[in-house]
Amino acid sequence: MLHKKNLLWLALVVAGGAQAQGDQRLSDLQVTANRLPQSQSDVLASTTVIDRDDIERSQAGSIIDLLQGRAGIEIAQSGPPGTLSSLFMRGTESDHSLVLVDGVRINSATSGGASLEMLPLEAIERIEIVRGPRAAAYGADAIGGVIQVFTRRGAATGTQVGLKASAGSDSTQRQSAWVATGDDDTRLNASLFHRDGDGFNATQADDSGERDGFERAGAQLGLSHRFNDDVEVSVNALRQNFEGEYDNCYPAGAFTPTQDCVTKGYLQSFGGQLDVQLQPDWQMSITAGHFDEQREERYAGERQSLIESHRDEVGLQHRFTRDNGVDVLGIDYRHDSVDFDSASPYAGDYVRDSRENIGIYAMMQRTYGAHEVSGSLRHDDDSLFGDETTGSLGYAYRLTPYQRLGASVSTAYKAPNLIDLYGPYGTNPDLDAETAENLEAFWAYERDGWQGRVTVFDNRIDDLIGYDPMTSIPYNVDEARIRGVELSGGWQSGGLTLNASLTHQNPEDRQTGERLQRRARTFGRLDADYAVADWTFGATLRAAGDRHDSDFVTYGDTTVAGYGVVDLRTAWQVTSMIELSAKVENAFDKEYQLIDGYNTQDRYVEGGVTLRF
Repeated sequence: MLHKKNLLWLALVVAGGAQAQGDQRLSDLQVTANRLPQSQSDVLASTTVIDRDDIERSQAGSIIDLLQGRAGIEIAQSGPPGTLSSLFMRGTESDHSLVLVDGVRINSATSGGASLEMLPLEAIERIEIVRGPRAAAYGADAIGGVIQVFTRRGAATGTQVGLKASAGSDSTQRQSAWVATGDDDTRLNASLFHRDGDGFNATQADDSGERDGFERAGAQLGLSHRFNDDVEVSVNALRQNFEGEYDNCYPAGAFTPTQDCVTKGYLQSFGGQLDVQLQPDWQMSITAGHFDEQREERYAGERQSLIESHRDEVGLQHRFTRDNGVDVLGIDYRHDSVDFDSASPYAGDYVRDSRENIGIYAMMQRTYGAHEVSGSLRHDDDSLFGDETTGSLGYAYRLTPYQRLGASVSTAYKAPNLIDLYGPYGTNPDLDAETAENLEAFWAYERDGWQGRVTVFDNRIDDLIGYDPMTSIPYNVDEARIRGVELSGGWQSGGLTLNASLTHQNPEDRQTGERLQRRARTFGRLDADYAVADWTFGATLRAAGDRHDSDFVTYGDTTVAGYGVVDLRTAWQVTSMIELSAKVENAFDKEYQLIDGYNTQDRYVEGGVTLRF
């Protein structure tokens, strides 16, 4: 079968290389895996960094397209752009990964998942992916890992202005504009973006041929100012409005689904940070953030439900630089609240519609010759379910200047969601937190344009929250064990850049012995780009094996077939100011599904022009 051949090809490519990020060396990139700036080659955790050059070179249509198939990452989506998506990191649940925008949590206060589909690539400067539990640094939700999105920053010198417009299949149009300016002390960036299209028919059950269209528009602002060598402040804001059609919704009081539904709303985040160098070896950071998400469901022009998530958070961190490492002490506070309205006669009110959490944490990193040690400890106090303490310990040995061998152990937890504890439908206020224990080991290599990493992991999750099929009441019942290996590899030389990743895993439900739903045993991705003169050419292969799922009609067990999809792209730098680009997604018009009963994009063609002044 095609997807098996694609996965074998990926395995051979990865075995010979490692994952490079654009034209920069791995050691030049800074990440926040441990809530402080570090060289990526010094981080023990399994990480990936995608910068602005990578985003533009990929010509990805969405953050889901950009992330799909990378090491440890699977994403399922129920239709055209803007429809709901589920992120599975290292085989964990869709609400087991923490997503941040400029340090602000954007996971929903109700479902616990994050609306990745609402994050516009036009506003993103960099994406950092940290695989594996990070609860000892961030608290709840980070069982599978952390994805942090950094919005665009101003220019270091001068002023840059950009305009971009593109048009594609399904009457899709995209426009964006941005300005970046700055000097040695101050940087400013502002962006506007818009996208709309007719989309495609979301479900196979709808044979009317109607398309599920979408529209998104938003803005982003980033400002930073350095008052002197010791004090710097930055603020960031992001707003994205959306409206889209989708299928398979239930109007108020109905027991059968309909195919003509509309969802609309917005996502917005605001963040600020003050950095003060108190002493040469002592830095203090104060952070504050706010997040809102609104989602309204409508049918036949009438509102069916409205749900809003709100979050306020503040944090204080002290970093102490040592001769051979760094110590970190911090405290953070978070307040979540929910507003809910429903036309359903079966929906009640939230018994409790808010929660608070206070967390304190300590972290350390040391280097003793060829030996590297890191550790962290965190205690959280949640107003709804109580206390939880998590920790991590890691060790690495530098075999040669180019190779490291290491291992780590960590614990994590996921606090019960508001909707499960005190929501409008079946609830259980006695739910315990889902907890996890993770072991992993790695080998990493970096030399002469080759970079690579092999990571083996074993994550055991207890007290998974399941639902009674008759009453829909949640309860702690399931256990899962997820074992796997990640290979990431690539090579950069001259104009050629190869990036590849392959994940093989066994996400097992310990109660049934079956594989967890919507998770492939094997999946991967290959990106190849070549630059010559004023031209660039590129291709992406994304492939995955079969997945277990619930049948769209009968709700019984079924299997969704594996797939392999190829995207092609090219760009021509006509002048220093003008660039033309073109791409073909799903070039071979592959029919496949990410969720049983839901369609995916067929062959899609788009062309665009970018002006830079």
